[in-house]
Amino acid sequence: MYNAISPEVLGLLRNQFPLLNHAELPLIYFDNAATSQKPAVVIETISRYYRQHNANVHRGSHRLSNDATGQFEQARHSVARFLNAAHSHEIIWTRGTTEAINLVAQSWGRNNLQPGNEIILSTLEHHANIVPWQLLAQQTGAVLRVIPLLDDGSLDINYYHQLLNENTALVSISHASNALGTINPVQAMTRAAKAVDALVLVDGAQSAPHLVVDVQAIGCDFYAFSGHKVFGPTGIGALWGRHDILQAMPPWQAGGEMIEQVSFSGTTFNQLPFKFEAGTPNIAGAIGLAAALEWLMAQNRTLLEQHEQALLNHAIQCCENIRGFRPIGTAADKVSLISFLLEGQANQDVGLLLDQQGIAIRTGHHCAMPLMQSLGLNGTLRASFAFYNSLQEVETFAQALAQISDNTLYPVADTRAQATPVADETLFSSLPHGHTLSHEQVSQQLLGLKDWNSRYRQIMLLGRDLPELPAHLRTEQHRLHGCESEAWLLHRINEKGNLEFIADANARIIRGLIALVLAALNNRSASDIMAFDMDSYFTALGLARHLSPSRGNGLRAIVERIVALADEHHSVYSTNGNTTDP
Repeated sequence: MYNAISPEVLGLLRNQFPLLNHAELPLIYFDNAATSQKPAVVIETISRYYRQHNANVHRGSHRLSNDATGQFEQARHSVARFLNAAHSHEIIWTRGTTEAINLVAQSWGRNNLQPGNEIILSTLEHHANIVPWQLLAQQTGAVLRVIPLLDDGSLDINYYHQLLNENTALVSISHASNALGTINPVQAMTRAAKAVDALVLVDGAQSAPHLVVDVQAIGCDFYAFSGHKVFGPTGIGALWGRHDILQAMPPWQAGGEMIEQVSFSGTTFNQLPFKFEAGTPNIAGAIGLAAALEWLMAQNRTLLEQHEQALLNHAIQCCENIRGFRPIGTAADKVSLISFLLEGQANQDVGLLLDQQGIAIRTGHHCAMPLMQSLGLNGTLRASFAFYNSLQEVETFAQALAQISDNTLYPVADTRAQATPVADETLFSSLPHGHTLSHEQVSQQLLGLKDWNSRYRQIMLLGRDLPELPAHLRTEQHRLHGCESEAWLLHRINEKGNLEFIADANARIIRGLIALVLAALNNRSASDIMAFDMDSYFTALGLARHLSPSRGNGLRAIVERIVALADEHHSVYSTNGNTTDP
């Protein structure tokens, strides 16, 4: 049984994170696996660098450059201490885990792998630990082998041992899964890989924020992590590698700083770690990351980990009796992350409805599409906890989930299951009266409602009244990409030369938002569609965030597709000599 941090200690911790104490922003932040919040010391350190020490590093002959260089290189020592690396020159600055893995693939992999060599990955991997190796396999003739999962979401270690053989050149494995939270036994897996003389890379993006990392104890050859997940800035991370391996690897990128001597007859490269750090680095990011790591190392890491596990256990206990709640991934050893479904509810609906309650979670495939395919899912809901979260926040989250499951948060009966399918030939003439309201009328309806609960209920009523697209038309041909929920769009040119659209989605709120878009753009000329200011329309309705470029709900992708179709139609008429739409 894990004990939570006392309310007094938790309050002291939370007070150090400015965003969590923003008076105008009530927030329960359960999206820590995507990025963590930053303590004030990190923000102040970055600000102080730019205010007092801003200069380029290395080779400088003035005080500011020397000061910046000293802080920059001291930051490298902080990372080495955080990972228990033997030497600070084994630390390579990168933009994050993704760049670190690509560095190893392109520098070590392209120069060492031969046709028939095997790279072992797992089904749990993030795309960043899959795609670089796929590209490398295409370049070198190497072969990818994949460790499958057991029913609880942990790796089939017996199968892993069967995969290992004399052709295994590399094992690249996540320390903890970003989608399920499963902690992999990387130390034992590394020992097994070493028995066949394979190198091991550990993706530590999800473990570094939660676990004490000791690369020497793990025994791996490379370890990568990202600053923004470990309470540091974005755009900075680090790769640790064994000295002898890094020393033998050629540079990946070329430019300034990574050279010793350049002439047109040839170039000699700088020593470690600089030969892998071409160009001006993210100086402020490195210094800010060091501040985050020093802050974290000054805490009682055991106490923080126990609190996070208490949050995870409490979340499972609070949610297990919610109707339709289905956890995905139940491995015994997990970081503080719960992936789940709420049966009968679209993931996008749940995420957006929780957001209206000030609760931030993540929906989608979490950049782990092969994992989702193996589970037979399009995606999951993910709540990920950090030590600054509280048991009370977990309880509020569970209460909101229960309300969504019981349809009491925004009660709207979903009649689509009883709807009569619309025949293809009458599809566009079947629009209900609510769908043909003008955007002015829709605006008046929504803005006339006094509170956001009533507005969201009205939005879902608009979505409920959309005609349902027949199943045989929900095809890849009509699928809208860039939307994590499933959405489809059909169009035609009517007898007046205007464009008419039918759109559908599997999420109720997305259907409602689509209804708002179609109220503004349906049965309009191409010119009118292209001239319509959708951003101002959604801003006036207070819904601008739903139209953001984020992949989250994909509404922007729907609008952009409609405008692209209007542009195509307009171009045809312009090419035919018409100056206006018919």
